Amino acid sequence: MGRVKGILSQRDGITEVLLDIDHPVKKALNYNEVTGGVSVGDLLYLNTTAGSLALGTGGYHFVMANRAYEKLPVSPDGHGMKMRYTPFQVKVSFIEEEFSERSDVFDSPLDLRGRLVCFGELHSMIPPLCAYFRYYCKRKLRIGYIMTDHAALPVPFSKNIAFLKNSRLLDAVITIGNAFGGDRECVNIYTGLQTASEVENCDIILVSMGPGITGTGTSYGFSGLELGLYLDLAFRQGGQCCFVPRISFADKRIRHYGLSHHTLTILRDIIKAPISIALPGLDKRKMSYLYQQLRKNKAILQYRIAFIDGSAIREAMEHYGISVTSMGRGIDDDPAFFYAIGAAAKSALSVFYPKGGL
Repeated sequence: MGRVKGILSQRDGITEVLLDIDHPVKKALNYNEVTGGVSVGDLLYLNTTAGSLALGTGGYHFVMANRAYEKLPVSPDGHGMKMRYTPFQVKVSFIEEEFSERSDVFDSPLDLRGRLVCFGELHSMIPPLCAYFRYYCKRKLRIGYIMTDHAALPVPFSKNIAFLKNSRLLDAVITIGNAFGGDRECVNIYTGLQTASEVENCDIILVSMGPGITGTGTSYGFSGLELGLYLDLAFRQGGQCCFVPRISFADKRIRHYGLSHHTLTILRDIIKAPISIALPGLDKRKMSYLYQQLRKNKAILQYRIAFIDGSAIREAMEHYGISVTSMGRGIDDDPAFFYAIGAAAKSALSVFYPKGGL
């Protein structure tokens, strides 16, 4: 337990508080829709696990309950549940419920009709992708983001999404599975894609998990594996699919050096669709290293591989004031990571608008 000593920050759906607590970590996050608002002096029950283990979210505790409330009101709409059968299950209004009378949306097969669907293994890929598409595509586009449930579950946890929405770089956020807090709540990836295309009328759909990917160091034990399955689904249903490879030449872990072993697993064993893979144009040694990785994993035979200059991502990010980091590294620390995003986005737009009418 800890008492609120001060309010550090607030944004939609979340409050960061400073605690009076006997623990090295003195900060906590409160999800307002789950545990109610919070004020200085409130006595809080806290989940301190991440802070005690110094995990990726170890800079914060999480509020489980506030002694200031004996009970909290339940929203009147909907009867869907997320985080089901746990003490923290959250009631939501599924869009499948709201649109139950519209058979043209959720009773009809998904048809993406050539919409651009981009899949990114890390949450940190979403802001650069939004910046690139907004900056270099002169047509007015609607961009949607589907957040899956293989990492952080509450959308308010992501400062990136709050920034993108406030800056109008992102038009709609859809949370699927047990992820919650989006503009639209969906049961699964299929209806999430239907919502993005038919309800939100998005031209470009980005798919990724929230912050905090889980990786065990094994070939298949990582949460980004789902993206390969989702990409195949979107491809079968008429999507113009783009996969953003995770690349780094700054990561000291050999399994994440060059093409991450997670990316290689998805390309080698999961994706079956005959898509194109864009890699960033780097110096010859690094491009040769990437090529040999793909060759060793037999990806050369399945995909159309192209090396593309992705450095234009820098200008787009600077224009919108995006200074996102991945694994603690920014674009100056690990340019290959961001140039890979730029190369994938550039390639995707060239296919999406083949006549150059960007």
